[in-house]
Amino acid sequence: AEAVFEVCAVVTQPPKIVTAHGKRSKEPVKTAVHSLAEELQVPCILTPDTAKDEEFLAQLEALRPDVCVTAAYGQYLPRRFLETPKLGTLNLHPSL
Repeated sequence: AEAVFEVCAVVTQPPKIVTAHGKRSKEPVKTAVHSLAEELQVPCILTPDTAKDEEFLAQLEALRPDVCVTAAYGQYLPRRFLETPKLGTLNLHPSL
């Protein structure tokens, strides 16, 4: 079946050094979301340090999304982010 929507971008936390079982990773580790987006060949993967970052917000606006879906992003989403998509933002979170 053909998709009825296009995922034009994914926004996720930036790669970071992680510690597991007392060992630190040598290189920053991508989030599972980042890795899956690469696997699915999503054309744009954004990893801002903060959702308030001006360059990130400009990139998001340039994409002109119809809708944004956020899921447990872990940061406060500024009004500018929430108002960017034409049809709005759906924010999913385990606590909601």
